[in-house]
Amino acid sequence: VLGEGLVDYAAKAGTPASLTLLMCLAYLGTARQGAKAEGAALAMMESGVARPGWADRVGAVKPAGCYVSRDAYGDQDTVICTFSYRWNDGQTPADRHALVMVVDYNMSGMTRDAWVSSQVDKLIEQARAEAAGNPMLLFEEIQPEQARALLESAMKATKEPKTPPPVSDSYSAYHAFARARLKALPPGRKRPAPLHIEAPYSRERRAMLAAEFLASDAAEHLSDPSAASRCADHIIDYGCEQDFNRPLRVSPTKCETFLLDWLPRKVMLSVAEQEAMPHVLAAWVRFAAQRTALPEQGLKATLDAVWEAIGKFPEAYRDPTSFGLDRPLLERLLPDGDLSALARRVFAFPFLQGTHGDVDLDHLNPADEADRRTLLEIDHGGAIDQEHLAWHEEIATRLWEGDPPQLWEAAQRLLDLGHDRHDVLHVLIEIAERIGGDPEELAAALDDIADIPDEI
Repeated sequence: VLGEGLVDYAAKAGTPASLTLLMCLAYLGTARQGAKAEGAALAMMESGVARPGWADRVGAVKPAGCYVSRDAYGDQDTVICTFSYRWNDGQTPADRHALVMVVDYNMSGMTRDAWVSSQVDKLIEQARAEAAGNPMLLFEEIQPEQARALLESAMKATKEPKTPPPVSDSYSAYHAFARARLKALPPGRKRPAPLHIEAPYSRERRAMLAAEFLASDAAEHLSDPSAASRCADHIIDYGCEQDFNRPLRVSPTKCETFLLDWLPRKVMLSVAEQEAMPHVLAAWVRFAAQRTALPEQGLKATLDAVWEAIGKFPEAYRDPTSFGLDRPLLERLLPDGDLSALARRVFAFPFLQGTHGDVDLDHLNPADEADRRTLLEIDHGGAIDQEHLAWHEEIATRLWEGDPPQLWEAAQRLLDLGHDRHDVLHVLIEIAERIGGDPEELAAALDDIADIPDEI
C-alpha cells in the first residue's frame, strides 16, 4: 500500500526529484515495487524529465570478498560482504564499502543488526586481529554464494515473527539496501546451505546420542538414570528442532534460554525430571564441550551460566499440576508432553472428568478418534447433526495439533472480546468450511478475524 502508492505519487509528480525517487525504488524496492518504479521512471525520462548524473551508477556494484566472524559458541555470525562501484568503463572499481550483518542463532537464526562501512580494509583487519588474539573467535573468508544463502535465510527468519523482532534501530534503515546488495552476490547453480545448518537427526540418531551421553564420564554422577534419560531427550530435541540440528552446541545464552524460557513453555516434566534437569544440563555441557572442542574458558562460562540459572529454574518452571489439573488428566491432554498445547486442548475438550449418563469421562482419551467424537457429542448434549459434528471434529483435531497456529490465536482474540466458547467454535467452522483446504488462505482468513460477524 505504501510502497506502490509512493510509486504512483512520484510518477504523477513528473519532477526531477520524483524521477530520482523512482530510480531508487526501482533498485531498492520489492520485486513488484521495483518493476512498477522502473516502468514509471523510463516513461518520465522519455518525456524529457532530467535525471541526476549518478543515475547510471545506481545498483552498478561488483561484489568482492565475503567474510564471517564467528564466536566459538556458535551463538552468532557477523557477516561482512564487500562491494565496489564500477565507473563508466565497467571495469574500474571505486567507492569500496562493506555491508555488515549480524545473524543470531539464539533467536531462530534471524538478522538482528545491519550497517554499512566505507572503511573496508580497517574493518577486515580489525576483525582478523581480534580473532587472532582470542580463542573464542574465528574469522575466515567464505564464498559469496554461502554469504548470500546465509543472509537471505536470516532475513527471512527476521520477517517471520508476528510481534516486532528484537532488532537494532539501524536494521530497518538498512533493510532494503541489504536486500538489494544480496541480489548482487552470485546465487550459484545449486543454492548452498547456510553455515551451521546440519543434516536432520533421525529418531535413531537422537537415541544413539542420548545413549552415548548417559554412558559417558560426564553423566556418571546422575543418580536417577530414568529421569536423566528423559531430560537428555528434551535437551537433544531442543538442539535439533530449535537450533538447526545442533544438539551438541552449548553456550551460556543457549542454556539459559532452554532452561528458563523454552522448557517452562513447552515441556511437561515430572517431579523427578524437574529435580534432575539442571544437573543433567550441566553434565550435557561437559559432554558436548568435549565433543566439539569448546575452549576451556567457554566451558567454564557456560557452566557458570547453568549454575546461576538453577536458582531461577524452580520459579520459572511452574508444575502443570499447580494449574488445578491433576496429573492423570494432564497426561491425557498432553501425551506428547507439549505444555504449550494445554490451553487450546482444554478449550477443544472441556469435559474430561466425571460422568455423563452411563459414560465415565475419566476413561475417554481425547487423542483417540472414537473417544474424541464421543466427547464432542457430549459437549453438544448428544443432539447434533452428523455433518455439523464432523466440522466440530475437524476444528477440534486442528486445535489439538495446533495446525495452523492462527486457529488458536483467532480463538483467543474472540474469547478476549467476551464471546461465548461455542460461538467462537462456530466462527472457526464457518471460516474453515468457506476456505476449504488451502492452508495459506485459511491462515490469512484467521489472521483477519477481529470480531464475530452479526450473522454467525
